[in-house]
Order: sequence, then structure tokens, then C-alpha cells
Amino acid sequence: MLRKLRSTRSLKLPIPRARHLLDYAACGLIVVLYILYSRGSPTLVSTSESLIHDIWSKERVVQFNSSEPGPDCRCHMLPSWSAKEESNAYLNESDLPWSTDKPQQLIQLQEKLGAKRLISAFGIAVSDPMYEEEVNIAIAASYLAGTVVQPGETASLNSIIGPFTAERGYAKGPTYMGTDIIGTLAGGVCKIASCLYNVVIAGDLQVVERHPHSMMVTYVPPGRDATVAWGAKDFRFRNNKSTPILLWAEFVEGRLYVALYGQFQPPKVEWQLKELQRQPTWTIRRANPQLPKGTTRLIKGFDAITVRTLITIKYPGQPVEQRDLGVDSYRALPHILEYAP
Repeated sequence: MLRKLRSTRSLKLPIPRARHLLDYAACGLIVVLYILYSRGSPTLVSTSESLIHDIWSKERVVQFNSSEPGPDCRCHMLPSWSAKEESNAYLNESDLPWSTDKPQQLIQLQEKLGAKRLISAFGIAVSDPMYEEEVNIAIAASYLAGTVVQPGETASLNSIIGPFTAERGYAKGPTYMGTDIIGTLAGGVCKIASCLYNVVIAGDLQVVERHPHSMMVTYVPPGRDATVAWGAKDFRFRNNKSTPILLWAEFVEGRLYVALYGQFQPPKVEWQLKELQRQPTWTIRRANPQLPKGTTRLIKGFDAITVRTLITIKYPGQPVEQRDLGVDSYRALPHILEYAP
């Protein structure tokens, strides 16, 4: 993923008269970065992404003769998949898109099972989708909707929404591969797993199998995600209640909703996150011929982080219970600065 740039190019750097001291600082920083890469450095460019962002967000212009960004135009950010935290929240019945017009299948299942009480519901926004990610999420949600788990039964998410084949409607979506994001069949369905994990925890159901992502994701905090991979990683949970439970899910206007219905009184559950260790990520540069000439795009990554996740559970009339959900370690994902060659 890291690319060495040729060192045979000559550097000509006519710097216009700066009106402010920050102009000189901006020019100096970019010269240093250029020299580092002209020598083929495959290592750290800058751990201070904020400084680079500050320079470009103020639309500083630096000119030099090179195929790298900056010669005769403004360097500016293009919309991209980013590390900003997207909205996620537990929801009430009135927040669900089917609350005023329930599907007939949901009504029939609730009547049959007696599962009319909303135990928990969770929603995540999917912004800046990559490839056909939204198609995959919608398909997986449709398979999950209507799932019934009887008392004592263990549910497997892979068995419910898989196998992940084109015949079942899945398309290419984003998937972590090492420290890169590539397009694979059914990429993006992990959002279903993460959403369901948060619903299961809030319903105080027993988690049998859960795997975190190798690197942090944008849509839930660390320690609250789950990933699936056919034949390798699954998300499984057991209905440890005495009555059946019912799952419903929909993907509507860029937002995923997963709800759990049953007969029992749900507890009040609160998440607690303890950061145990953090290592800053780095920034690398690569050419992207698909970018408009003279533009750049910053794809934000993540720090390496280790966290411990705990929850507190409170049933009416009972003392508060604290549970340790374990420690998760996430590898760093480097920031990628793409430029038009």
C-alpha cells in the first residue's frame, strides 16, 4: 500500500511572498514532506494530521514542478470515507420506520408469539457508502427480519443472512484486508452484526460468539462492534429467556434499524469503555488517477487502540450488576492522502 516515489525529479520551488507567518510554515512543511518521499521514505509522513488539514483547509497554495499535488491549483478535500463517528443510538418504538405502518408479517409474528413488547432497538447511519454497501445492508436486513429464536435456542447470524453469494442478492462492498479497504462480495454486512450485538446486549441475552473488527469502524464506538466472515467468524447469541423473541430489521434512507421484540421486562443497560492503550497512526501518500487533476483526498484512518468494555445492568427491584465484556485490541489504519498524478 505504501509507495515509494521516484527520486530523479528536480525540485523547483518558487514561493510567492507570504503575507502571514503560517504561509511560510505551510510551505516549509510541504517541502519537508516532498523531500522525505523523494528519498523513498516508506515510513512516517506525519502523525499530526490536524496540521496538514489546517494547512489545506485554509486553502494555502504552493507551487512546484512535479506530478504530485499542488503545482497550479488549490489542494482541497474531496468527500471521502472518513473516520468521523457516525450517529448511532438506541431507539424507541416511535423512532422505528415501521412504527406507524407495520408490515403484515411483523404483525402476524407478534400475535403468534405474543412478542409485542419492544425489548431493544438500535440504529446506525451509513454515510459515504462504498461500492454497493447499501445494497448488501438492505439484503442482509431483509433476511434478518422475521427471525424467531425460541427459548434456549442459539441463533447464528451467518446462518440467517448467509451464505454471502451473488445468488442471494449480495454485491461488492467494503472489507478490511490487512491495512487496506477493498471491495468483496457482501462487504458491509458487518453493520448488521454490530447493530444486532448492541440490541442483544441491551436485551440481556447471552452472547455465545462475537468477534471485533481488526481495526476500528466509524459507526459504533470501539468494543461495541462485531464482524462476520463466512466459515470463519460468526455472531451467535442464545435466547436465555423463557419466552420466544422476534427480530426485525430494515434499511431505510441510509439508516439501519434492528429491533428485538419479546414478552419480558428488559433491564436498563449502560455501556462503559476504558481505554487501556493507544498508539497514533501515520499518514501515507499514494497516487489516484481517478481524482480530478490537481486535487487531493484524505481518507482518514484510526489509531491503534486497546479497550476494555463493561456494562451495568439494572432490573426493576434488583441491585445493579456490572459485567466485564472483555478486552478488544484494534490495529492502526493509516491515513491515506491520495493525489491526482
